[in-house]
Amino acid sequence: MAKSELSFEVALKELEKIVEKLESPDLTLTSALEQFEKGVALMKTCDSHLRSAEGKIKELLAGKNGEFIETILGVSSAETAGGESTDE
Repeated sequence: MAKSELSFEVALKELEKIVEKLESPDLTLTSALEQFEKGVALMKTCDSHLRSAEGKIKELLAGKNGEFIETILGVSSAETAGGESTDE
């Protein structure tokens, strides 16, 4: 399976394994560089998945006129921008 076809969760688990290997004091420089290269590819895969998810979330949260409505912990920015207190 190509790295670009990995799910976010699988890529993240592989990345965590690479970090553990890189933390080993017994790793040779050559092996460390190979692991680092694999890690960068996995990081790019994870980033791609996260950017895709962010785009989907923005689509779902788009307002009626297509503007993005940013929400912070379930409170829309329109509510907080209007000067209303959220502490009540």
